[in-house]
Amino acid sequence: MSAQVRLSICIPVYNSLIESFIIELVRQTKEVNEPVQVVVLDDHSDLEYAQINQSLATHCNYFYLPENIGRSRIRNLFLEHTSGEYLLFIDGDSEVIDPLFIQKYLEFIQENAPQVIVGASIYQAQTPDREHLLRWKYSCKRESKNVEQRKKTRGGFKTNNFVIKRVIFNEIQFNDELEGYGHEDTLFGLDLAKKNIPIDHIENPVLNRHLDSNQVFLVKTQNAIKNLYRIYLNLEYTTEIQHIKLLKTVGFLKKYRLLNLIRFLFGLTEPICFFMLKNGFVHLKLFDFYKLGLFVRQIKV
Repeated sequence: MSAQVRLSICIPVYNSLIESFIIELVRQTKEVNEPVQVVVLDDHSDLEYAQINQSLATHCNYFYLPENIGRSRIRNLFLEHTSGEYLLFIDGDSEVIDPLFIQKYLEFIQENAPQVIVGASIYQAQTPDREHLLRWKYSCKRESKNVEQRKKTRGGFKTNNFVIKRVIFNEIQFNDELEGYGHEDTLFGLDLAKKNIPIDHIENPVLNRHLDSNQVFLVKTQNAIKNLYRIYLNLEYTTEIQHIKLLKTVGFLKKYRLLNLIRFLFGLTEPICFFMLKNGFVHLKLFDFYKLGLFVRQIKV
């Protein structure tokens, strides 16, 4: 596809079926006046998913990677497979809920010539079963925010459903030194802030249709805290990280010499916290304490 493409839709996918999602996106691209490209990079999904998703090659540009390369590297790889002036990143476990989703982005680009746009994501309205309650409650209460809430929140950049100008993404890419799940989006947001790249927020969410089980989300959280600690140790981000809520709390505890107290209390209560959260007895203050304890435990005495 030629370099005149206005928007490239970039969909990283791993072990998720995306047929209805892609078909809806392609339908919308045919109803706008701008040339739009749809590209899927499959991060070496299991065969049962890959065989089904590969049939979508007739609708979009589909590439199956020979090995799993992770959340950061796969996003950077889209630069090699797209030609759009702007790149729209949407996670493969999403669902488009607005029939004018693509048109809204293109109109905003046309009218404002932005550098980065965040459309955000939402979760199902109905309460799930207890086994999936932690991820749902945390996401609904802490991550799913309207435009005004997002404008007030610093240090909370999320990578599902955002647009970035290609020239900016050429300069600022995802840091692939972070391992596994967690905070690659936080670090990307910090890099944007360091370069003073403005972020526009619009009301154009997708539905996140995948809910991790409580146990899976807790394991992912443990890895995410390790990544956040790596960011915390990087002096390059000293100014930017002060807006991250957990790190603000750590700074307060450190100032008043309370880190050892938290470390002691967490050592006593960690099994209980894990048991309650794993079994769906979810209170977000308890989850906050669990994450704080995981983080403080890594700080060298």
